[in-house]
Amino acid sequence: MGFMDKFKDFADKAGDSVMKGVKSASDGAKKLQEKSNLKREISNLETGIKDAYIEIGKRYFNANPDSQEFIELYQVINDNTAKIGSLKDQLAAMDDKAACPSCGASIAKDAKFCDKCGAKIEIPAETQPETQASRFCSSCGAPVVDGSKFCDKCGSPVDEESAENTDDTNSAF
Repeated sequence: MGFMDKFKDFADKAGDSVMKGVKSASDGAKKLQEKSNLKREISNLETGIKDAYIEIGKRYFNANPDSQEFIELYQVINDNTAKIGSLKDQLAAMDDKAACPSCGASIAKDAKFCDKCGAKIEIPAETQPETQASRFCSSCGAPVVDGSKFCDKCGSPVDEESAENTDDTNSAF
């Protein structure tokens, strides 16, 4: 065997080795892809099962509101639902919005209907303070909360001298 024959034989073996390596890498990549697909499908199915359990729980909760079997969990749900509502109201107020009483979506404060669920929005009459205000804004006449530096209705600065005191005005009558 001559040098060229040995070189050709060596090149053929090297080529075969490279081809085996490429095939092995390709097979490994395919296997890795298949495993990834199977894991994703398992995860999706597990999520479907979890969602079904959650739906069963919601339906049971709604169908059996007075059940004593899970009273502690019912209380957690009710307490957290109330807290979530309060937090959503705070977020909406920061954005000068309100929360829809029907679906909880963020809507414009002056909206008459929810743009998410279509519910009619009843705009509550302004609530009166529990106690009568002792001071009023000299600019707009709105009640001023004690300790306030600015009127929350018109934004005018309020101080002791400029705020009208109801005790002084009532004593004149």
